[in-house]
Amino acid sequence: MAGKPLFVCYLALLVLLLAGCPNPDPNRKYVLEPHSAVQSGESEKEARQAAPFADDLVRFLRGNSRKGRDIFRLRLEFDFGGFAPRMDSIADLEALLVIMRDFPEMRIAIEGHTDNVGDPKKNLHLSQRRADWVRNFLIERGIDAERMRAQGYGDTDPIADNESKNGQKENRRLVIRVLNFDRVPGRLPRLKTSPSP
Repeated sequence: MAGKPLFVCYLALLVLLLAGCPNPDPNRKYVLEPHSAVQSGESEKEARQAAPFADDLVRFLRGNSRKGRDIFRLRLEFDFGGFAPRMDSIADLEALLVIMRDFPEMRIAIEGHTDNVGDPKKNLHLSQRRADWVRNFLIERGIDAERMRAQGYGDTDPIADNESKNGQKENRRLVIRVLNFDRVPGRLPRLKTSPSP
């Protein structure tokens, strides 16, 4: 008689489990939205805007063309004259780490640039130290050193007018250049670009 309450408990548990799981397939843990619905959804648009570096780089690696070709700007913020970025600004760098783990054949150049304020030799040295810091950050987290090179250019390659504060801000940058990634991995689908709002 003691077995009957135990049997009833097991039966009730089984009914609850089955009622809570509309899909009894044990290999299917959740249902994904169709790929086209995810790409055009509001949450996807918000994610792209929140992390444009990662989104642009992954889309490039999956075969989508872009205006900047193989150059991607890291949004890192530095204290004046400092070579290590503020830790609250390294989201792009953390995304790069994950992407480099996901694409183990990708090789990059890390390029540091400054504005023309101050001594050109010091600017060159500062841009090199910033590029080296990024490279060392990735190496310390398991990325092979042979996959990266770091180069500082100082103020020799401006992309904006150094006469204005905004131009100087644009010229102070770290960029990633993809060196060898000329193929789309077979297991990844090519992403469709959706029109900008």
